[in-house]
Amino acid sequence: MSTIPTSIPTHRRLTREDVLDGRDVAELLHLPISTVLEYARRGLLPGRKLGRRWIFLRDEIETAVRSRPGDRSAA
Repeated sequence: MSTIPTSIPTHRRLTREDVLDGRDVAELLHLPISTVLEYARRGLLPGRKLGRRWIFLRDEIETAVRSRPGDRSAA
């Protein structure tokens, strides 16, 4: 007889430091907020729209920035 696992894997709870708004991301990346929101709309930055607001997860932003090849690397 097989046993059914009683514990369901849970994700770490999100904290205020994990969830960013457009202004937080703009400050983090030293970009205008309009640029951050445009990049999110175009899918260049990972984000989610909740109503009229965009929210971003810090680890997703960091991963996206680190994984993008530098535009000036060939120079």
